[in-house]
Amino acid sequence: MEAQTTESVASAAGGLRSMASRLLAKLQRHAIKIALGLLIFLFFLVFFFDSIFITVYPGHAGVLFKRFFNRGTVQQAYGEGVNIIFPWDKMYIYETRVRKLIQEVNVLTMNGLTVGIKVSVRYHPDRGHLPLLHQLVGPDYDEKIIVPATISSVREVIGKYTPEELYTSKRHVIQDEVLIEAIQETGRLPIIYDAIIVESILLPPQINDAIEAKLRQEQIFLEYAFRLKREQAEVDRKRIEAEGIRTYQQIIAQSLTKDLLKWQGIQASLDLAKSPNAKVVVFGSGEGGLPLILNTAENPAAAALPATSPPWAAGAVPAR
Repeated sequence: MEAQTTESVASAAGGLRSMASRLLAKLQRHAIKIALGLLIFLFFLVFFFDSIFITVYPGHAGVLFKRFFNRGTVQQAYGEGVNIIFPWDKMYIYETRVRKLIQEVNVLTMNGLTVGIKVSVRYHPDRGHLPLLHQLVGPDYDEKIIVPATISSVREVIGKYTPEELYTSKRHVIQDEVLIEAIQETGRLPIIYDAIIVESILLPPQINDAIEAKLRQEQIFLEYAFRLKREQAEVDRKRIEAEGIRTYQQIIAQSLTKDLLKWQGIQASLDLAKSPNAKVVVFGSGEGGLPLILNTAENPAAAALPATSPPWAAGAVPAR
């Protein structure tokens, strides 16, 4: 049994050796053709390398167009990295990052004056519908769609305002209106607008000076109106204060009686009499008499003066 197994293995090995020798002989006979085929393949690979190995860089996406098999635009966006395609097919690369476009537009206002508007548009294509954008517009969609839509939207919105309204209105209101108008212009296309910013509004110099002069006069008028309002408020304050004083006096007058005033006078006289200052207290006569206080210490010179009498008191006879 072992001898039969050994013979079968040896025969198999001999068959393989003979097959390998025949294959080697064929290769030796066709060596030139094989080498020529390899050279042609390498040349083909090097020549069409950029058409076969397509690199999609960050922030970009690819749209594949097939020329022969399942021909047409593939409804799928190719992501970042290396993509291998047939050399007869073509891949279009789109930038999917936010892009910025600055556009200057001369616009006629409501009253027919020319105004220079400078707008900045931020936008990017919808990555999920990139093949549709490629079929409808193409890679140069910004020149075909964004620029005309921006100019049309700015003219449509600015044409509803006067120069004075453009000068004084809130700029974000105009920006929102322009953005809405641009979205309506390109609503059927897969383009996403992030923002439309009005960077500058350039009015004619004469109109600009006239508007500034008018605004200065309006501010002066508002200042005078504020002054009048302040003075009127001061009048109201004084009137309220006077009414309060009058009410206070009326209430006090109702509570003041003769007995209360007499009692207050007695209390004040006692407090003065108890004070340590040198004084003379003279009580008045009568029912409502109040004390008269003379502080002799405050005016000693007056106390030292002798009493004088008229000349005729000493017997002198006045001259006739």
